[in-house]
Amino acid sequence: MSSTQDEFVPYKPHAVIITKGPQGFGFNVRGQIDEGGQLRSINGSLYAPLQHISNVVEGGPADEAGVLTGDRILEVNGKNVEGESHSSVIELIKSNMDVLKMVLLSVPAKENDRLDGEAVSYTSDEELEHRSIEISIPSVSQREESGKSVSYYNVYLDGAFLMSHRYNEFHRLHVDLKNKFPYIVFPRFPGKWPLKLSQAQLDKRHQELEHWLKQVCSVTQLFDHFYVQDFLGLVGKKREERVDSAPDNADIKVLLPNNTSLCVNIPTEAYVKELIEAVCTKLNISLDFVPHFTIFKRYDGDELPVPCLPSEKPNNLLVNNHNERNKLKLSFRKLLLSPDVEEGMLGDTAALEILYNQAVSDYTSGLFDSTGKEIELNRTNHVTTQADFVRVAQSCPGYNGVEFPHCACDSRKDGHVILCVSRDHITIQACSKSGEKQDQVKKFSWAHVTEYEEEEEGEFSFTITKGTSVRKIVLTSQHASYMNHCFQLVINT
Repeated sequence: MSSTQDEFVPYKPHAVIITKGPQGFGFNVRGQIDEGGQLRSINGSLYAPLQHISNVVEGGPADEAGVLTGDRILEVNGKNVEGESHSSVIELIKSNMDVLKMVLLSVPAKENDRLDGEAVSYTSDEELEHRSIEISIPSVSQREESGKSVSYYNVYLDGAFLMSHRYNEFHRLHVDLKNKFPYIVFPRFPGKWPLKLSQAQLDKRHQELEHWLKQVCSVTQLFDHFYVQDFLGLVGKKREERVDSAPDNADIKVLLPNNTSLCVNIPTEAYVKELIEAVCTKLNISLDFVPHFTIFKRYDGDELPVPCLPSEKPNNLLVNNHNERNKLKLSFRKLLLSPDVEEGMLGDTAALEILYNQAVSDYTSGLFDSTGKEIELNRTNHVTTQADFVRVAQSCPGYNGVEFPHCACDSRKDGHVILCVSRDHITIQACSKSGEKQDQVKKFSWAHVTEYEEEEEGEFSFTITKGTSVRKIVLTSQHASYMNHCFQLVINT
């Protein structure tokens, strides 16, 4: 059977079943490396980019099943593959041992030529191999060059630093690879911008460069080529050998209470305190107030952000988390402050901005009881009356407090409890094991707390003493360290 597009007249989607022969299914597949892409008109209908049959072995199983060179692949074994990457479609085809079911779309020869021209170039299953490479760009560094601040993107392989490159060096590699491998469809490369980029645009460029590099390095022939190996600093080295000198500085992005982000440049080996100082400096907050703020960390799916430990290095946290599914976000927030300390900070315009925005966020999220204060809070919720808003919020029960996720308690066998810590008092509310609040609530005065400690990993206890009555309460929670930290703040400051 001769396989040309012009022999098939209807040019409509049709199903084929191919039984594997001694030499395989008898066809090759070509198409874009990357996934997604713009819709294209094929035979009068719009489709996402499609992989296609690049060659059919005459007399082979695919030829006998009526597969034609140029057929576009719509489904493989019942799965829609519009916009899928080349490697994904190949994996689906190979996943079936003996029988392959596909839905194909045949196209006229002229249509095939047009689509080939739009796509520029293709990969072939026989030409390219794919493999998983843990390559990433978790951070960006700033360097002063000729009086200008220049961004360098820090490339890591398997969690180890390799090299730092400017955008122009990535672009040069992209051009060189396209010239060297004209038959490969490369993923979209982020374009140049004539004007100075905003922080949002820089973040987008960062993400697009990383996506481009991951896609390129996933192709064995590209990753092993001299151009890429030289770009990564691996020429003459085994993959296990790494460049030891990490970049001196990195850009760290932190979220502010008003949900905007701030980017600061700190040494890669800097500890949390140095990041707090850098944020305060950039926001023009007096460094006298550094002890009253901290950096909180929160992973996707976490119920509660927790303070970073003083011994933690923010850049290391972000680098180690970069390829994880649950992404880490860092935020800049105040600690559990006493009213006197907060009052002293209201005279600092930049510090007031943080206190105000955090109070607004807590108010709208219902983190403190605003009953009877709504009119005053709404009246003062304005940029010109920020200090007044904070003072009204200070008078609300639960303000400047932390409500922890429900956890087990030694004195409650059939349910859990919710611990709330504020400057006013400690509250423990009964709840079900799924966290549904119940009516039983107990409040404890700080004056009656005689002991508290993080007993062992996952356990926190505090002792309430009233006259001759002594009661120890033990909580089992993943937030035991944070509970202990809150008690320290209230009792010692």
